[in-house]
Amino acid sequence: MPGSLLTMFGWRSFVSMALLLLLAAACAPSPQRLPSGEWERTARGSHIDYLELRGAAHDPEAGAAVARLETFLGQVGAHWRVPETIRYYRFEDRDSLREHTGWDTNGRALTDLDAVVSIHAADAHEVAHILTAPTGRPLRLANFWLEGIAMFYTWPEVYFPPEVVEERELPRTIGVWSGRSVHAWAQDAQRDGTLPELEPLVHGNRAFDALPLDVSYPAAGSFTAYLLGPGHGDPARIAALRAFFDEANAAASTGAVLAAFERHLELRLAEAETGWHAFLDGWDETALR
Repeated sequence: MPGSLLTMFGWRSFVSMALLLLLAAACAPSPQRLPSGEWERTARGSHIDYLELRGAAHDPEAGAAVARLETFLGQVGAHWRVPETIRYYRFEDRDSLREHTGWDTNGRALTDLDAVVSIHAADAHEVAHILTAPTGRPLRLANFWLEGIAMFYTWPEVYFPPEVVEERELPRTIGVWSGRSVHAWAQDAQRDGTLPELEPLVHGNRAFDALPLDVSYPAAGSFTAYLLGPGHGDPARIAALRAFFDEANAAASTGAVLAAFERHLELRLAEAETGWHAFLDGWDETALR
């Protein structure tokens, strides 16, 4: 152990501090732990086990939600890894999710366990995390890429029945944040000067996590959608992105990520960023409606 710690704290203080740190680690919610409570399956699809808390008010539309998720898997799964079974833990609300997981969030993907916890009846974003996670472990790919591909697949038609999508005039088959496409949000950020430079975001998470959520997530999703193309994305580009993810997950530096990007996507990140900016300049959100 470093001598400086012993000098600063002394043996007794050091041992006490170590015990406190161990206790804190034991009490902290694990990112790969299934929720507590008694669960029962209320719907089932080919790949989705839909689970709700025993004794809680069950969603009468669970079957329809599973059907939307299964349709989503059928549309995008051929390009990614679809587990034999995805356990989908559906909570009534955010408070219930926090009580049984310790996480103050609307949803989370447990990629090592092929499981999702969510307050949404059908959460495309979290299911996409399961499908698109790099194959290597530990999972070290920057959040810019992990959230970018999940935002690409955050399609309103998976969350809502068709009549709701129609009534709210939500964009279809494109990533959406708070009712608008990821491109619309990124376009706003570009116009007001808050769209982030990409190089600081591609390795590590400090720069990405420091951004406002309504900038970071839509920007990541917009850039990913620009790379892959509209709708379901070009299969060849998806395969290239998947190979890049696997290599970037093992990269030890920003330079290594940039080299992997150029190798698999066949252009430099700076070139892709310039093209993305030009794309945003011409984006017309009204055309989606």
